[in-house]
Amino acid sequence: MSNTLRSPSPPLTTVTGDSKHLDTAQAHTKADAKPRKWYHPVTVLGFLLDNWFLIGIGVSIVLAWRFPNVASDGGVIRSEYSIKYGAISLIFLITGLTLSTSSLYNQIKNWKLHLFTQGFSFLFFPAVVFAIVNIVNAAQDQGESQSQGGKGGGIDQYILAGLIVMGIMPTTVASNITMTRLAGGNVESATIEVCIGNLIGAFITPLLCSAFFSSDTWSFGRPRASDSGGSTADGLREIYKQLAKQLGLAIFVPLFVGQIIQNVFPKQTKYVCNKLRLAKISTFFLLLLIWSVFSTQFENRAFESVSTASIIFLVFLNLGLYAAFTLLCVFLTRLPFLPPTLASQNTLSALDQKHSVPIADTNESLGRDRRRSWRKVVHSFRFNKAESTAICFCAVAKGMVVGAPTLSILYGGLPEKQRAILSIPLVLYQGQQVAVAQILVYFFKKWNNKPDKYFDDAPSPASKSQTLPIVNKGGRGSGGSAEIRSEKSRDA
Repeated sequence: MSNTLRSPSPPLTTVTGDSKHLDTAQAHTKADAKPRKWYHPVTVLGFLLDNWFLIGIGVSIVLAWRFPNVASDGGVIRSEYSIKYGAISLIFLITGLTLSTSSLYNQIKNWKLHLFTQGFSFLFFPAVVFAIVNIVNAAQDQGESQSQGGKGGGIDQYILAGLIVMGIMPTTVASNITMTRLAGGNVESATIEVCIGNLIGAFITPLLCSAFFSSDTWSFGRPRASDSGGSTADGLREIYKQLAKQLGLAIFVPLFVGQIIQNVFPKQTKYVCNKLRLAKISTFFLLLLIWSVFSTQFENRAFESVSTASIIFLVFLNLGLYAAFTLLCVFLTRLPFLPPTLASQNTLSALDQKHSVPIADTNESLGRDRRRSWRKVVHSFRFNKAESTAICFCAVAKGMVVGAPTLSILYGGLPEKQRAILSIPLVLYQGQQVAVAQILVYFFKKWNNKPDKYFDDAPSPASKSQTLPIVNKGGRGSGGSAEIRSEKSRDA
């Protein structure tokens, strides 16, 4: 009896050559599992590779400051042709080669995604910026306010006008898709919103610019093309003529050609895109555009023409706008103030209609139905985490791929220095949004790795309680009624 209760002794182990090698391998594995110091060469190299775009922006600015005559308009490389046509054309050619036509078609049908993203980017964003700019302009004391283009202690009026122009520009191209991919968001949603935003931005931006600068207070900021006449109609006609020429050759044609090549030679195109890493090359061309824009500003001494207060104001305002709008996008796309689902409410209403006393007041019943229908409409605008991530990176961003040539066309009739000052808010916002987005990628990635309580397929506790009693489907009494209630709740 005692032998049966005795626990078996562990088997004897013999040390052999294989076990020694196994212990050595485990020791190496434990050593490798230890986190490296931050100054370890591999850690430093990984950090540089992960943030190469942000580092590239810094290098581009330093090169533009040190050698402004190389990439400025009319400089050594003639950037008004080589970059504003060549580099932008290659960016959209690569976009056409890498963008799946089937995914593009599927995402085009998602009209709620387009309505929210483009409405936020072209309507809500510029309206808020316009309100802030008017408050700042009105708050400036008459003695400290600056003359147009002059240097003083207040905020330069062309900086304020540049903020309005920045607000109506379309989203950026390469960085949005990259950040969405790194954060675990919906890359197809980000890609289609980038394409739609930059395509319709070429037509919407001039109209919004004319509308925001229509008052006498902002008359100096009205768009004027280089060859436009005196009337507003002639100016808009000339602006659209130049936009159709430059943006058509630099955006629409390369994008269309890329889509044709991808559908005619799908396997070869996919192999070349993966082998040559065309997405990285597209981002490099964006750095060339940033280099060119900063070179033009340093060549015209745009930063020296405005006050220090203007630059400080821009930096903090850009950070505040990007952070506040990102949080607002998360709130509006997830709607946390609403219940996770309407199924429980619909189930209760169906059970009340069957088992409770009929409601005598028909007006109260109609009001309940209207509220329920409005809840359904609002719930339909709740996006999953992946789509919400794409919206946050696309709706809040402003880019220079289309923004820089559009601004140069809108204000081609202004002197070069004033045009350079107008572009300062857009240029600074582009760089700051990339820096902040690099930080937000970490938080969005952790957020996307968690379960989505609004869109998970797991049954709710109410549905579990309804389906648990159904053991014998052929039974009588409560089992059958529970099955009927479960079916009614699913129908509801």
